[in-house]
Amino acid sequence: MSKIGICVKNLTSGGAEKQAILLANALVARHDVTFIILNADKVSDKYFDMLLPQVKVEKYSGDRKQRLEQYRRYVKTAAPDIIFSYLTAANYYTVRAARGTSTKVVTGLRNSRLPLTKHVADALLNRFGAAASVCNCESGRRHFGRTGFRSSRIVMIPNCLDPIDAYAERPVRDTVNVITVGRFVEQKDYPTAIKAFALAARTAPRLRFTIIGYGELEDTVRRLVEEEGIADRTRILINSDRIAAELRDADIYISSSIFEGTSNSIMEAMNADMPVIATKVGDNELLVKDGENGFITAAGDYGRMAQHIAALAADPALRRDMGRRSKEILESGYNKEIFAERYNDLITKILNR
Repeated sequence: MSKIGICVKNLTSGGAEKQAILLANALVARHDVTFIILNADKVSDKYFDMLLPQVKVEKYSGDRKQRLEQYRRYVKTAAPDIIFSYLTAANYYTVRAARGTSTKVVTGLRNSRLPLTKHVADALLNRFGAAASVCNCESGRRHFGRTGFRSSRIVMIPNCLDPIDAYAERPVRDTVNVITVGRFVEQKDYPTAIKAFALAARTAPRLRFTIIGYGELEDTVRRLVEEEGIADRTRILINSDRIAAELRDADIYISSSIFEGTSNSIMEAMNADMPVIATKVGDNELLVKDGENGFITAAGDYGRMAQHIAALAADPALRRDMGRRSKEILESGYNKEIFAERYNDLITKILNR
C-alpha cells in the first residue's frame, strides 16, 4: 500500500477541487490517502463532507510561510510516496514542500490554456520539480507540450463523474428549459449564451432560461439579460446548492466557454440525460459528439447556437435520444473505475522508475 497525498490550496466550490475529492475517494481502496488543504480558512462543508471517512485530512493555518512550514513538516514526517497537487499555487507549494525528500510530486494542469504567468510557473515546476504533470484534456496536453513543458512528463487523464445515475427519460412539459452552469468569468463567455437564448426565444416562446453561477461578472450577466429582453423568462441563481436538481428539471444544456479542459459542468449535464450544445474548445468534442448527443459550435457563434436551441426545443424525441446518448458516452469513458485505473497505472509507473 502506497502513501498518497492529494493537495489543494482551498476546498471551496470548483471543478478542480471536486476532482481532487473524487481522486482521493477513488484511490483510498488501494492506498493510504491523505487530503491536504493548504488554507484551512477556505473550506466548504459541502465539499469536505464528500470525502470518504477512510481519507485522512491535513489542514494548515497561518500566513504563507507558516503554512509552507507545516506542509514541509508533514512531508518529512509522513513521507508520502507521491503527492498529486491541483492548480498552480498548490503545485508550487507541493514542489517546495517536497524538495530534498524522496516524495514524488505530480502537478496538475486543469485546463487547455493558462494565463501567461501561471503557464510560465507551471512549466518551470513541470521541468524542474515534478515527476509528472497530469493534464485533464488532450487539447491541453498537446498545447503544453509545445509551449515550454516537457511533453514526456505530461500525462493525460480525463476528469471523472461519480456517481453516474441510471438513465431516466424526461416527461414532455409545457415549457422547454435551457440551462447553463459556470463561474461568472470571461472564460465562460456568458454574452454568447445569453444572446443565443434570446435569439432562439424569438421563435420559441415556450423557452425558459436558468443561469447558475457566481463571480466577478455577476452584474454584467444581469445587465445583459435585461438588455436582451429576456428577464421575464430567465432565472439567475447564485452559487446554488441545488445544481443537480436544476439540471434534472432542465431540457437543454449550453456551454459557451472560450476555453475548457474536460468540462465538469458538461459531464454533470450529460449525467442528467440532456443534449448539450457546446463550443469547439478544450475536449468538448470528446464529450459532445456533434449530431449524436448534442451539437458543437464555434466559440462566439451565438447564431448557430440559437439555431440548435430552437431545433431541440421543437423536437422532444431528438432531445430524448440525444440525452440517452449523453449517458452512454459518460458511462463508457468517464466512470470512477476507469479514472482510478488510470491513476493507479501512473502511480505504478512513477514508483517503479
